Formats: sequence, C-alpha cells, structure tokens
Amino acid sequence: MNNHKSKNEERRCTEPISFPCSANFCAGAFPDWLEVNLLKHCNAKCEWCIEKNGFHPEFNAPWHVIADKAISFGAENVILLGGEPTLYIKLPDIIARLNEAGRKVWLTTNGSKLTKCFAESKLHGVYGVNISVHHYCMQKNRVITGLDIKVSELAPAIDYLIDNGVKVRLNCNCISGMIDTEKEIERYIKFARLLGVNSVRFAELKHADESFVNIPEVMGFKYGLTNAPFTDGCSKNTVIDGVDINFRTMCGLQTDTRVKPINSVQVQKHVLYYDGKIYDGWQTNKEEITVNDAELLKLMDDVAKGKIPPAEAAVKIAREGMGKKKVKIVKVKKPKPVSVGCHY
Repeated sequence: MNNHKSKNEERRCTEPISFPCSANFCAGAFPDWLEVNLLKHCNAKCEWCIEKNGFHPEFNAPWHVIADKAISFGAENVILLGGEPTLYIKLPDIIARLNEAGRKVWLTTNGSKLTKCFAESKLHGVYGVNISVHHYCMQKNRVITGLDIKVSELAPAIDYLIDNGVKVRLNCNCISGMIDTEKEIERYIKFARLLGVNSVRFAELKHADESFVNIPEVMGFKYGLTNAPFTDGCSKNTVIDGVDINFRTMCGLQTDTRVKPINSVQVQKHVLYYDGKIYDGWQTNKEEITVNDAELLKLMDDVAKGKIPPAEAAVKIAREGMGKKKVKIVKVKKPKPVSVGCHY
C-alpha cells in the first residue's frame, strides 16, 4: 500500500489556510439566525433550484414540535423557508408561537399566495417578508418560475405589510437572458420603487454555471463588488435610485466560474428541518447501497473482522448461490452537509 501523499494532498497541507471575509455568512457574521426548512413541496418550477437534490426527511413533525425546537435553539431571528412556506397549513400557528416566545419571524416566499387577504389572515406577527420575483415583467417571471403572479394582487399585499411595520424585500436571482445587465437591474429597481418595498437583493446563481451572471462585471465592479467574494465580501450594500440594494455574490465554493478557496475555514450553520431535527448545514441526498440479506451480511461482516478469508467467502457464496436470488439491493438516501455558512 502506498503511504505517500498525492501532490494535491501535499499542496493542501503546505498552502496557508484561507479565511473568509469577516462580513460573510460563512464567517459567522449572522450568528443570531436559525433557518427552517418548513416543508419540501414547492409550486414553482425553477430549473436552477438549489433544493432539487436537497435532503427531504420522510417524517413530518407536528407544527408545535418545529416551533418549540426553533425556540429552544435560542436564536432571535427565525426565517421560514421551504419548499414554499406559504403552502404550510399551520403557518399562522408557527408564527404565533414564535412571536409569543419573543422571536423575530422572517419568511421567504415566491409570492404565489401573497394577496392582501392572505397577508391579513396568515402572516399576522411576521417581522419580515422576502419575495422572490426574478423579473419585473410577470410574463418573464412566469417563464422562470412557472408561476402566474399578478401585480394587481401582489401590490396591495405589500402595501398592507409595509403599513403594519413589516420589512419587505424583493429577491431577484440574476439569470442569463433575463436580469443580466446593469440596465436590466436599473429597470428592476424602478419596478421595486413602484411596489414600495424596503429593499432589493440581487443574487448570483449557485451551482448553475450555464445561467450564471457575474454581477461584479455587470455592475462595472462598483459598490465594492469583486471577483473574490470569499476574501473581499460576498454581500455588499448600497443605495440605487433611492432604494436599499444588496448584492449577493457567490465564491468558488458555490460556482465553478470563480476560483475555489484552498483549505477554506468556514463557520458551520444550523438548519431546522421539518422532521423536527437540527442539522449541521443544509443537506443533500447521499445514496448508499444496502444489502437486505441477513446471511450474506453476516458473511461480509466476518470477512471484515478477519474471521473468514475473502477467498473462502467467495467459494461459499458461489456454492450456496448466495446473492443470486435472496439478495435485495436497496438504495438508501442519507443526508450529508452540502453547505456551511452559505445559503440563499
């Protein structure tokens, strides 16, 4: 067995550790937050959705278990995500329980259910609402998301939320062929002004290189934007046309269009899933092969423990026909961390 390290391993051991900008999510700049994956279902059809291969627990905990788990975690800010959280039947109950415990409740939605009536009846007590609308033209937003959103219904809902002290932000992912130039960003900001929202976030896509739009280049590297967000800061705030703007850029850990940091050190974040468990980071599915046969499993275990030589085990399997008829191969999906401090 070759014990020598590969050149890549030697390089990683000898090169200095790279630390993120202190203002980055992965540096722990927002420690008083808990993200909640409230449900897996979403009514949108975004091709680049980062939850397509996300981990989806089989067990659904009761709403009060999720709420109490979030409260016991101790973070002041709790943001409800999904899936699409407005589809969650017990949404008003969770918001109320978190409010009673003194938590600030935030919600990120695709806006498909957001009418004034819905806001009045379902979102009482929410502290902030982020609405993901990826184009100022609703026809193009429908192409992106598959959702039919009417500004005539969305605008009164935003007015109601703003009038009741709720912070409202529009989230726009910059997508090639859609919002992909400075002029298009300026047009989107005018749209946001008409809706009267508090702020807008423009974000680069994560793990979607074909549709990726390089925001720093599009904006001419203004507002402190650079192509090294890991070290220079991935979240930049400014004001454009009287609207508070946040630019969210992706480093090489989320997109192959930028150099991946070597030996990066990141702060682990926690995510509460709808099974009532808190995980280290957002999870993705990891498929493992499991053999469903007690006799064969015992034989494999004996080989692993050195009780039976591999050659003898092979002869036994061949003679007894083991693994031909009785063995059932099962693919088991298990969660594994997919990100640490970074998520949308």
